Amino acid sequence: MMSMSYQVQPYIYTICCYLLTRQISSALRCVLMMTQPSCAPHIISSQYVVPYEFNVIVDRHRNGDLVITNIKKNTMFTIKSCDTMFHSQRLLQDDCGRPIAMLRAKNMTAHSRWNVFRGQSKADSDMIFSAATNDIIQHRYTHVNISLANKRSGSNDCDFQIKGCWSDRNCTIYMGDSSTTIIAQMHVGQSPEKFMVTIYPDVDYAFVVALIAIVDAINNPGRKEVATNAAANVATGFTTGVATELLPKLQQELLVLRLKSLVDSYFLRSMGVLGRYSIHL
Repeated sequence: MMSMSYQVQPYIYTICCYLLTRQISSALRCVLMMTQPSCAPHIISSQYVVPYEFNVIVDRHRNGDLVITNIKKNTMFTIKSCDTMFHSQRLLQDDCGRPIAMLRAKNMTAHSRWNVFRGQSKADSDMIFSAATNDIIQHRYTHVNISLANKRSGSNDCDFQIKGCWSDRNCTIYMGDSSTTIIAQMHVGQSPEKFMVTIYPDVDYAFVVALIAIVDAINNPGRKEVATNAAANVATGFTTGVATELLPKLQQELLVLRLKSLVDSYFLRSMGVLGRYSIHL
């Protein structure tokens, strides 16, 4: 009888260890699920969220519009340029031509900033998110910070980031202020004007397309933006070297803003908009 109990004890011990290990694993999974950042269910609309990963193709047509299709070549979105005299704008439309979001460049900013509104609205109450370059001048490396209108993270933290090299069509979209949670990734395609984007599960793909349109607009500026960027380049060149040591970063940014405002006012005057009114800079 004693020998029988001694034989059973190791098995009981093993079973207890197994059950305890399972309980610990379950508890750890719960903790990880609580601490792991989760994607917001939707940014633009829940109808553009699917529970699986898929690819879209971004192609530029001859008229300059961006057309987004699935792998079956069915049109999903169209991004049309609709610049005004004062603002650079892009309109995100669905496959039926219905407006989804208005992408509008903000003037008089040191960093290239775009605000995105619902439909064709331009009202602050309809703003969904804003995107701005991390640096005043974007060289080969692209870094854009995105902040939602109804902030999900801390007030000083961005909600999403775009990092990579746009000229190589090798950019990644991250959630949060770190580079750990990827929500979408670009891939080199047949040409720089046609590339593929992988969108991860449970991510608002209309939001991803809007971000691609903004990065494209920043890197393919119109006539007004070319002159404004040239002014920014002059300011950056001026504040390089000895000037950088003499001017704090804030003053450098103010200098860029001043030059940009000069360019903006020049275009307004050249188009006869100001007339007898003058802008005192």
